[in-house]
Amino acid sequence: MKMTAEEVSRLLEENKPERVLGYLKKKRSKQAQDWFLQGEAERQLGHFETALLTYAKGLKIADVVEERMDILLAMAACYRTLGHAAAAYELSDETLQMARELEYDDYCVRAMQEMGMSLRAWGRLEEALEMLDTVLAAYIQNKDYAGMSFIHWAKGGIFRLQGQFQEGIAQFQQAIKLAKKIGDVISEAYGYCGLAGISRICGKIDDCVKNYKLAEKIFRKTQDTFGNAYTHCGMANGLRQQGKYAEALRHYNVADKLYSSIHDTVDLGFVKWGRADVLRRKNKMQDALKDLQEAKMLFDNSDEMRGQILTKLSLAQVLYALGRTEEAEELYAVGVAQAKKEGLHTYLESYT
Repeated sequence: MKMTAEEVSRLLEENKPERVLGYLKKKRSKQAQDWFLQGEAERQLGHFETALLTYAKGLKIADVVEERMDILLAMAACYRTLGHAAAAYELSDETLQMARELEYDDYCVRAMQEMGMSLRAWGRLEEALEMLDTVLAAYIQNKDYAGMSFIHWAKGGIFRLQGQFQEGIAQFQQAIKLAKKIGDVISEAYGYCGLAGISRICGKIDDCVKNYKLAEKIFRKTQDTFGNAYTHCGMANGLRQQGKYAEALRHYNVADKLYSSIHDTVDLGFVKWGRADVLRRKNKMQDALKDLQEAKMLFDNSDEMRGQILTKLSLAQVLYALGRTEEAEELYAVGVAQAKKEGLHTYLESYT
């Protein structure tokens, strides 16, 4: 059955990426729009590296400016998710310049949103907030509830990193409220994840686990591999803080398999970091050291500052327990200095 681009896009909006992939691969089109839609399906499934290759094929032959901008922004989102914030910012900035020159206001807003998200991932939090507030104002004016929900979710994550927990909780609650208003269950699930994560950092562990369970209930019915992995990792973090180590390890191991399957190396680094903390608490120092060394390699190949810092601090603790005191002290000092330089407070999260 032949479908229009609008019908294929609708399937993506309904979170049916596997149907889209099946149709487009059978169609074997050489048009830029179809390469873009295939990339979107792959991205929705969490196959970010594969999606980048698909988008690149579309970009080579795209001669319509709107198609080029759509592809560039999608590629930026993939790079950001994979921990390459600088590359993501560059692509979204390129798109913004094109959109401004052509006076395409909607693409200007979308490009600024992606720039703001790239700055957020990069650790440039104040710049990110300023950019995202500009985008939010545009969404409010246009009554774009999906866009508003996303920006509140993104701002919640920034306030979490800044240690402004009550403000962050309010942002996540607003994101969930707006997602429910329009029946967007995927955005609702990510809102629960955000609320769960910030609850964990400020010691509300029961709220953390409760919200991850709400997210898991939604994600398990979807084809969103990333969302499922994200939830399992977060749930494991909460269970770890509750002292439920065996259950936490099971969730970390599921997250490990899911993130590995989509080659999401940055988030895989967080899985290994969290699992190492469980192993450390169970006095399995050599196993913890192995996970942390692997996490360090994954984070060092990305722009993920928070992961780099947390791993240095945890490595220092394990090395100290293994009697490698000088090495541990040096690494700990480097981690704290890096956190202060980047304006992050992660070195104060040792209780988590």
